[in-house]
Amino acid sequence: MRILLINPPIRLGHKPSFFPIGLGYIAQVLLNVGHKVDVLDINAERLSNSKVLERIDLKSKYDVIGTGGLITTYKYLKWLILNLKKFNPDSKIVVGGTVVSERSELLLEKTLADITVIGEGDITIQELCSALEKEKPLNSVRGIVYKDGDQLKKTNPRPLIKDLDTLPYPAYDLFPMEIYLRNISISEMLYPELEINMITSRGCPYNCNFCYDPFGQGIRFNSIDYVIEHLKMVNERYKVEIVIIEDEGFTYNKKRIFEFCRKLRKEKLDIKWSCLARANHVDREMLSVMKAHGCFWISYGIESGSQKILDNMNKRITVAQGKKAIKLTQDVGLTVVPTFMFGYPGETTETITETIQFCKEFLLYPKFFFTTPYPGTKLYEQVKDRILQKYDTEDKFFEVLGDAWDFTINLTDFSDETLLKLKKETERRLRRIPIRKVPQYFLIRYKKYGVLLIRRIIKDFQRFLKFFLKH
Repeated sequence: MRILLINPPIRLGHKPSFFPIGLGYIAQVLLNVGHKVDVLDINAERLSNSKVLERIDLKSKYDVIGTGGLITTYKYLKWLILNLKKFNPDSKIVVGGTVVSERSELLLEKTLADITVIGEGDITIQELCSALEKEKPLNSVRGIVYKDGDQLKKTNPRPLIKDLDTLPYPAYDLFPMEIYLRNISISEMLYPELEINMITSRGCPYNCNFCYDPFGQGIRFNSIDYVIEHLKMVNERYKVEIVIIEDEGFTYNKKRIFEFCRKLRKEKLDIKWSCLARANHVDREMLSVMKAHGCFWISYGIESGSQKILDNMNKRITVAQGKKAIKLTQDVGLTVVPTFMFGYPGETTETITETIQFCKEFLLYPKFFFTTPYPGTKLYEQVKDRILQKYDTEDKFFEVLGDAWDFTINLTDFSDETLLKLKKETERRLRRIPIRKVPQYFLIRYKKYGVLLIRRIIKDFQRFLKFFLKH
């Protein structure tokens, strides 16, 4: 079959620097079973709507057109699918990703899409394309919702893939890699080298109220040998020297971290890397070993400096654990970039003050995410009435969902005006470094950057200047 995969635009306020890993896996599994696959990467190319219309006028030359992504692409996908069907009436339109995993029927009702893939799609898409090619009934394909005349039919759930090593590496060569590689993000201020993002596990054993994981609760790991071979491949093929490890579960297993570091050294892979981590999963030994083997940047989902808010989130972490993790990370000389949320239910001036004090203690100056209730989360179900009161329907709410930088709904007892003012003032206060803290500020940064400190000071100064001129 001839298959076209489309990557919709996302995070338009930033350069397209993160490779669409999920779509890359889908492309490769389809290639492996003999299909002809092409990719239209609207996000990488940043195509205007008029250019997209030109590129999708394909007169049904593809048997299947697949697209999808995060829930934040919902509005765009409605427009895209309308025009895909207009120009390609005989092509089957298949949609996957979190945009349909929790509300698959809604997108089918609101668009001309034919089929949605729920959850992990690597095996489902193979079986689906095989069924379409052989004109077999779709009710035998697990993990989909499809149109059957005027009815929507949902098949049995697709079991999760037990052995992730059975998956091939993403089909990088089908995508405009030169765009992703040159748009450096995390390492820009430190190492102006080519970087790429990847995952080494799927799922999360925790169940935070604000988070939705399409891979389910629980965690499955790739073997370290699989990961090392993946690193070698991108290093040799694209001369990548920076790797952004995106999975939530990377640091959950200390032995696995040590194995990863040992094999990096054994294979003489001179790669710098960053990762995500939970504050209750790191210690000094782990962080020191990670730094010695190329790690330069860690992001913790701290979310709040208030235990009350952390408990409301079901974060299963304490403020003390967060402080310990950040101190240890700074002490060993790693860049620490914690994320924080603003306006979670229960937020008060007291909880905001606690978060400000938390950040000041470690000279952190984050930009806060607005608390956003995404479908599929416990938080969404908790505040659904409030959402519908403001937006009337889920369809309208999904259309306005963007990155959590964007304000969509107020979940606190503050007025909208007050909440926005408090957030702006909090970020402003955290960018003011007291004179007595300046030596500590430079000591932390010297541990991180060494001889790169001068470059970083210049970048920091430019950043501060830009912020103060703007505000």
